[in-house]
Amino acid sequence: MISKDGFVIESITTAGAFNPDALAAMITAAIGATESMGKELELGRPEIVTMEFTGSIVLVMDLGDSVLALVADRNAVLGRLRYEMKKQAPRIRAAL
Repeated sequence: MISKDGFVIESITTAGAFNPDALAAMITAAIGATESMGKELELGRPEIVTMEFTGSIVLVMDLGDSVLALVADRNAVLGRLRYEMKKQAPRIRAAL
């Protein structure tokens, strides 16, 4: 979980996997750029931003005052991750 100003609210990572603070700052910039693109192209607000890398998948969901970022192994089932994020979003919003 990341605040809109780029600070980590909560993170669960494998030890040494990556720096959550650095990821938070980059995710904030990426979601801002994606929102700008949606406005410029009159597409609306992004629901889930998906970034696929050689070894990982990063999914980012705007929850209003915060952002949910999920970093998963490339072999993860993308559809299942998206489904669970959408399903759990109301519960996460309520907990914040």
